[in-house]
Amino acid sequence: MIHDCRLGLLAGLATIVPGALLAAFGATLLIVILVTVGCGVVIVVALGRRRHRQVIAHIDAQVTHLRGAIGIAATARDIPIYWSEHAIAPETLALVQHMISSLKVRRVLELGSGLSTVLIANALRRTGEGHVLSFDDDERWASLTAEALKRESLGSFGEARVAPFVDITSGGRQARWYDLSHLDKAARFDLIMVDGPPAWRGDSLARLPALYELRERLSDTGVLLLDDARRGGELEIARRWRRDFPDLHFRMVDVGRGLFVASVQSSALDLLPS
Repeated sequence: MIHDCRLGLLAGLATIVPGALLAAFGATLLIVILVTVGCGVVIVVALGRRRHRQVIAHIDAQVTHLRGAIGIAATARDIPIYWSEHAIAPETLALVQHMISSLKVRRVLELGSGLSTVLIANALRRTGEGHVLSFDDDERWASLTAEALKRESLGSFGEARVAPFVDITSGGRQARWYDLSHLDKAARFDLIMVDGPPAWRGDSLARLPALYELRERLSDTGVLLLDDARRGGELEIARRWRRDFPDLHFRMVDVGRGLFVASVQSSALDLLPS
């Protein structure tokens, strides 16, 4: 609303100012009127085209969202699906499932449990093998995810554990991040999903430690995905990762709320929309 008001004010000034300047330099009234009307027409057409592009982009996003939701529902069997404001977007999850299938992903590590954990476990069940290990700092939420996995007979394909936050130094800064000290030191993962810690707690760079702490956990064909990548904090995280990990291959994908991909092998990026 505020943005629209500012835009309207600037459009009004852009319409009036040229005519006012001409009048100040002694131009005739007819010329002033013609220039003012001409500027107004140009601005109205430009704003109309801008609004048209915004509407089309919104429709395209909604269509992609709907296709993702339908695709997920079609493969979820009877698993109840509830998309919330904080859950991974269905179009993002559809892309994740595509990568799991195409890259023959078998070992998945997830930071931040929930519906995505259940659906990733279900995707692994469809391939016939694999396991997703999901960590959450919220004991109650991890318990709900574990119950959902058990209820859907996905216990052999997925697990939710509690990992409380601890103080660490990572990426050149102090942070509160998951305590993964009990994770098997030899464990390597084909896919790492970073959907936590939540940024709404006040730290916009809360997810920065992920790649610094988990780079050595990626398999030789491993891929790390950072969700919500269009937010300001995540954009800064992506910039720092690009700078500090020249051995990896990166791509920002305009899907859902944004997905930033870090891959050991460049070929994995071929699966992603450009």
